[in-house]
Amino acid sequence: MKNIDQYYMQQALALATRGRLTVSPNPMVGCIIVKNGKIIAEGWHIRAGQAHAECLAIKQAGEQTKGSIVYVTLEPCCHTGKTGPCTDALIKAQIKEVIIATLDPNPQVAGKGVQQLKKAGIKVKVGVLEKQAQELNKIFFYYQQYQKPYIFAKWAMSLDGKTTVNADDSKKISSDKAAIYTHQLRNICDAIIIGKNTLVEDNPRLNVRLDIKSAIHPIKIVVFTKIQEVDLSWQILDQTDAKTIFVCTDITDSAKQILQSLNLEFWILPAQKDKVCINSLLKKMANTGITSALLEGGMKLIENFATVYAINEFITYISPVLVANNNPKRQLVINKTSYLGCDLLINSRIKEDQNV
Repeated sequence: MKNIDQYYMQQALALATRGRLTVSPNPMVGCIIVKNGKIIAEGWHIRAGQAHAECLAIKQAGEQTKGSIVYVTLEPCCHTGKTGPCTDALIKAQIKEVIIATLDPNPQVAGKGVQQLKKAGIKVKVGVLEKQAQELNKIFFYYQQYQKPYIFAKWAMSLDGKTTVNADDSKKISSDKAAIYTHQLRNICDAIIIGKNTLVEDNPRLNVRLDIKSAIHPIKIVVFTKIQEVDLSWQILDQTDAKTIFVCTDITDSAKQILQSLNLEFWILPAQKDKVCINSLLKKMANTGITSALLEGGMKLIENFATVYAINEFITYISPVLVANNNPKRQLVINKTSYLGCDLLINSRIKEDQNV
């Protein structure tokens, strides 16, 4: 086998992904314990506040841990939070060696876990599949480094660059498969953000509609300038799945009374160029424990985020339709896609069964 450490670490990374939907704001972590060339135990962090991957694996291994090798995707913690330090558990288990994919960016750890293990006489190796481990927990790493939530911006557009369709046509530009992908994105984010226009025009629910039992609904955030009134028909007023937060620079007394009567949270933030200051919003979100968010529009709000470089990833659905000149959508067939330098070339034609 070319690299035994990479082999076992790859398995630990695969284990870590099992906590993708449930561990936020914690990172995903996987752990494998190997002795005499065989895996004797494994564990992964299942849910925030519950046992860490290393402790679960140690418990599974029992008395076999003495002299074993531990492969873990993130530096073991050395502080007491909702659970005890993993370094203490590793030392007590008489582990011979700990192989770590990447250091923990959390200032409470950040190399201190490695130091404690070495001080106890445990051999430590760091950096096995480091890039993969950091990519797996990109949200956690960004949040720890910048104290800001990781922002995904998502929109769908037609091949002629339109992001909305006519009122008498289908409101959807993208396909059903794209809609499923959007709900998968919602499922991994702590929050969804939309603007007032999207709320008024679409009246969305902003929940996760996937055929899985483990779906976790994100916090719903709506950004206004001034909240003049609250329409009781807005579906996001229903907080059965997740809470809703209204964000504004000002609010009328009547709107405030309605939100308070519905036990709805609202944040009054500073203005920047007559709009909510995006950096103030990001700071407030981070202080509330929101580590990631899916920005779903409209385009003006996405532009406001992009202007202050607050978007980490852009996710764009380009649908093979034309919606220009107030005509019904025209379906296209994509013949070929390719890259010309950094440009994406899309070659398409009108579907033959449509009148042109």
